Amino acid sequence: MTGQNELIKISTLQDRYKLNSRQAVSNRINGLKIQPVARGQISLEQLELLDRLDKHIRGGGAITDFPIQPEVQVDKLDKLNVEPDTNEAMSTTDYLPAINVMAQLIERMMSYTYAPQQRSPLAIYEDLEKIVQFEWILPTSKIKELTGITPKTSKGEEVFIFGSFAFIRTDKIGRETGWKVVHIEFVEQQQLLQSFAKRREPKN
Repeated sequence: MTGQNELIKISTLQDRYKLNSRQAVSNRINGLKIQPVARGQISLEQLELLDRLDKHIRGGGAITDFPIQPEVQVDKLDKLNVEPDTNEAMSTTDYLPAINVMAQLIERMMSYTYAPQQRSPLAIYEDLEKIVQFEWILPTSKIKELTGITPKTSKGEEVFIFGSFAFIRTDKIGRETGWKVVHIEFVEQQQLLQSFAKRREPKN
């Protein structure tokens, strides 16, 4: 049986969530503001939170709209000790205490439901990791909406670098250029392979 005080190694999370890089794990931990309880280790409660986030992301969500706040626990109202007079209808004022309590509970629940969530500064990279994972191809307008930058390439170039990610020009999506998002390591590997292949070509 798993003990409540058992610690989980962060190094195991990449395989647990089938992520492409350790940076993706760090993005999730930092995005949720999780502080390791020991060097390179997290608690079971923190693991459960990361499990919920992984399920949320695989369902189409993102770290920015993940509901971290706990559910509001509403205590049951005590049964009103009001015995209605069978010969006289109950007046509206007799209901006021219960109505006021219900109004306060509804207001409290609505404040949790619609409270604005602060966007993590790592949200862009979390979204890009998700795009890499699912191998989506996005039009230029979506790339600009996500990063705030319009990807452009020099003549003869097909790759636009953004941090540790690379946008590779693909076929048109409607009237816009399509972009495939990959890790920059992938582009570097491809360039090395092409350079090696050129050196192997026989000289005339």
